[in-house]
Amino acid sequence: MSVDEIVLQHSERGMDILARLHKKEHIKEAVSAFKELKKGTVFLYTGFWVAGFAETDGPVGTYFLARALNALGYRAVIVTDEYCRDFFKEIETLYLPINEEINYKDILEKYNPIAHISIERCGKNINGKYENARSQDISPYTAKIDELFTIGRKKAPTFAIGDGGNEVGMGNYKEDIKKHLSLVPCKVECDYLMLATVSNWGAYGFIAYLDKKLIPSFKEVDEYLSYIVSLGSVDGIKKECVKSVDGKEWSLEKEILNSLR
Repeated sequence: MSVDEIVLQHSERGMDILARLHKKEHIKEAVSAFKELKKGTVFLYTGFWVAGFAETDGPVGTYFLARALNALGYRAVIVTDEYCRDFFKEIETLYLPINEEINYKDILEKYNPIAHISIERCGKNINGKYENARSQDISPYTAKIDELFTIGRKKAPTFAIGDGGNEVGMGNYKEDIKKHLSLVPCKVECDYLMLATVSNWGAYGFIAYLDKKLIPSFKEVDEYLSYIVSLGSVDGIKKECVKSVDGKEWSLEKEILNSLR
């Protein structure tokens, strides 16, 4: 079973449909392109507002991907907002303001990222709104981080992981999402889109192609999830502050990690 097949198991939100329509190994292709880049600063975007807090899908995968990149000699910088405050411990983090003007050019000039990777970050949809999976407008709670991603794309390649259709990068498949899935698609495009049943799983898949030895253990992932839940992070489907991701049985996480390893 390929990495892409592993992370698309247990699909319930249509990513398996998109994968059938676009038959290729999305993650393998993305990581192959990433490895061609000269090492430097990598921006990682995450944090999706749900019921007053950042959801558990996104930050977990982002944290372990950032850790893997740092171990390989890159400089990982996580770009998020206040709802992920203190989530990322030792990882360098930028917290962009919500509903304030942001000088994206200055940020890009200061850090000069070699790549941008979005993992479960809400992007503006084709109607100009930030909406969740229930088609509720969450614009007042969402920093316009996707604009930094889009501007950054002019100088560096962009990569994105999504599991529903409203995430940054899903603009690549917006016509298929409109036709086959029941939500308004994100309009933000990327150079390399990666599909997963759970975006955290897509991040683990990215790590698997970077260096299989850097795939986190289930114990590490379990402990990290406990940590961010203690800070208020919620399951995006259940809308509850519990130890689960996207409503899935938590035992599936071990299954995915073991299969990737």
